[in-house]
Amino acid sequence: MATVRFSSALQDQIRANARAKMEPAIKRAKESRPDAATWGPRIYDTMFSDVLPILNQVPKGWLNYRENIHVVGVGMTQCSLEFGLGGPRPWPMVMWATDKFAKKVQYRDEVTLTDHPDWQELKAEVDAYVHRVRTAEERRNEFVDAVNKVINAYTTLAPALKAWPPLWDLIPEDVKDRHRQVAERTKREVELDVDLNKLTALSTAAKLGV
Repeated sequence: MATVRFSSALQDQIRANARAKMEPAIKRAKESRPDAATWGPRIYDTMFSDVLPILNQVPKGWLNYRENIHVVGVGMTQCSLEFGLGGPRPWPMVMWATDKFAKKVQYRDEVTLTDHPDWQELKAEVDAYVHRVRTAEERRNEFVDAVNKVINAYTTLAPALKAWPPLWDLIPEDVKDRHRQVAERTKREVELDVDLNKLTALSTAAKLGV
């Protein structure tokens, strides 16, 4: 019987499955963002606190109106977060930098908030959110890189599975069927530059949704 070899296509499938295995954790991290409905009106009211009474008196048609705001940074922390404003709110056609926000990017209405004390609570939430997302993405990259080292260390599937059994979860079903029909032939010892215990822990954590 033919031995299952690590073709480029199989390696690509395994790497893709490894990435997919870690994506739920990244999705959960991104869903833990600061509450858009709560923060949107607060951001707007804080940005325009000095001129809000005037804006609310300007007749409709004299200003643009927006229903959301795109924040791309709070202080030194970069982000990309959309916040709803709870309905159409007056939006100046031209905005100049203040002590609370930097000048917006005209073509996308992106706003960078400054290090003003009024943003202290928001910045804490954004910092924590960005850290969660970055940590989840780094764990994904670490996992995929380690899996890649395993499948590059062997030319055939059987010894790779023997070295790291959780690899089985990343193998396409048709390849599993082929593997079940073949007997292991090679006994070549390979030294892996991978912490297999840590790799297994990452795989288990992803499976448990941690």
